[in-house]
Amino acid sequence: MKNTLKGLSFNILKNTVMKDMPSKLKRHLKQSLIDGGSKIEILPFLLTKINGYVLPSYILEEDLQSFASFKTLPSDVFIASYPKSGILWLLEIVHSITKSKDTEKQDFPPIFELADNEQLETLSSPRCMLTNLPFALVPHHNEKNVKYIYIARNPRDVAVSQYHFFQEMPTFVSQSSKNTYTWAEFLAYFIKGEVPGGLYFDHVLEWWNHKEDTNVLFVKYEDMQKDLQGQVKIIAEFLGFQLSEQQIKTVAEKCTFPAMKLNPNPAIHKIPEFSKKGLRLRKGIVGDWKNYFSEQQLEQFQQLYESCMNGTDLDFEFQM
Repeated sequence: MKNTLKGLSFNILKNTVMKDMPSKLKRHLKQSLIDGGSKIEILPFLLTKINGYVLPSYILEEDLQSFASFKTLPSDVFIASYPKSGILWLLEIVHSITKSKDTEKQDFPPIFELADNEQLETLSSPRCMLTNLPFALVPHHNEKNVKYIYIARNPRDVAVSQYHFFQEMPTFVSQSSKNTYTWAEFLAYFIKGEVPGGLYFDHVLEWWNHKEDTNVLFVKYEDMQKDLQGQVKIIAEFLGFQLSEQQIKTVAEKCTFPAMKLNPNPAIHKIPEFSKKGLRLRKGIVGDWKNYFSEQQLEQFQQLYESCMNGTDLDFEFQM
């Protein structure tokens, strides 16, 4: 009877909230929600823990083998981030730099871990793919030619952005838990790394350790906020595009948050909506964390930040 009710609930979700989701995600969520499994963590979100990595439950062990064996092409580009760190903003910039005049025939980047190999293999070259995977789990065939652009954002604002995002993501909340969380409750899980993406510091530092690789570009959300034109130029040159100053200015103007909100056809609208309200671009500012962290929470968070970041030479700006 219990599984019957779960099956009925899943069918309702599949035809409403989940109707635009990739088939792979629907399949894996069905397995998580109805069938359960030994890898499902008793956490507020549907998570698995495989080889020490905390991952969304739609990623199975066999998927990791598939990721590792995926045959990349020398011209492939991966756009990567820890969840809710500005990946869609970076996508819009990359798309504006690389898109052809015939935008209707251009492929829009799939989320690598949600796509089937058949879908990825049919993409026209150069292929561009989004991912929230750690560095070790993305494919590395042709590794000296494949390009990886990683965007990192200060962890205080990431925590706030995740908090709002997952409030709008009922299909990622465990059926055994309540459907919403207070900020304090969510922050406690974020600090422990019990959220999609795992511990923020592990994810970011694993990519940071490869910042000197010739085919890895590590950019900061805060640097893009301060000097978008300068960052557009860096990204374009990394991708092999020599843009004029006017072209750089045009891309930057199109990719500000106000402009993207007004644009009816930005690249991010080509990605299926997963949330109840189509939450995409919320504020896009640096320092929104000040509206959420109490003094006690900030002190605890700063201690964690310093212990994890000490000696890494990676630091962030927390307000502007």
